[in-house]
Amino acid sequence: MFTPASRRCSEDSLRLEIRRQIFHLTLISLWVAPVYLFPFRVNLLIFGIVILVNLLVVLRVSPFYDLFSFLIDLLERERNLRFPGIQSLYANLGIMIAYLLFEKIAVVGIVTLAVGDSLSTLAGKAAGRHPLFYNGEKTWEGCVAFFLSSFAVLSHLTDIRSALLVASLSALLESVRFPVDDNFLIPVSATALVYLL
Repeated sequence: MFTPASRRCSEDSLRLEIRRQIFHLTLISLWVAPVYLFPFRVNLLIFGIVILVNLLVVLRVSPFYDLFSFLIDLLERERNLRFPGIQSLYANLGIMIAYLLFEKIAVVGIVTLAVGDSLSTLAGKAAGRHPLFYNGEKTWEGCVAFFLSSFAVLSHLTDIRSALLVASLSALLESVRFPVDDNFLIPVSATALVYLL
């Protein structure tokens, strides 16, 4: 979900977003297997290692930063270069919190973040023409893409009512300005909602 300026999105900017969102979708989806299949203690160890390495990259600590610098050059938005990989850190922390609180149900939050967030960004960047009245940086096209894509996937993981509610709430959360990054907020809130339902 991007601004009306995305009408004239440059080809370079669009290529960057396509690369970013394919990476986002793929890497976040990789959490499904350990969360669903591995024992709790093994997952704690995996989360600890991933978050520690991610934090060291964000803080530009060598050799960790150096190992991932090619990905930063390939995928990072210019506005995030001060803290490269920060959005990945938020996503990993959100997925970990969802897992610690709700264990295997966290798969719902993971899938919602991976699919909905990725496709909403691409739709907003490529076709976004109508800014949301409550957040001019996001578009209706991106919001609808988030809802439809996450609903389509969630309807295979849970009942239709839960899929509808989670997709709706998550699309809304992604489109509103919060002080907390949506990569953290979406996996926690989507998982919590399914748990409560």
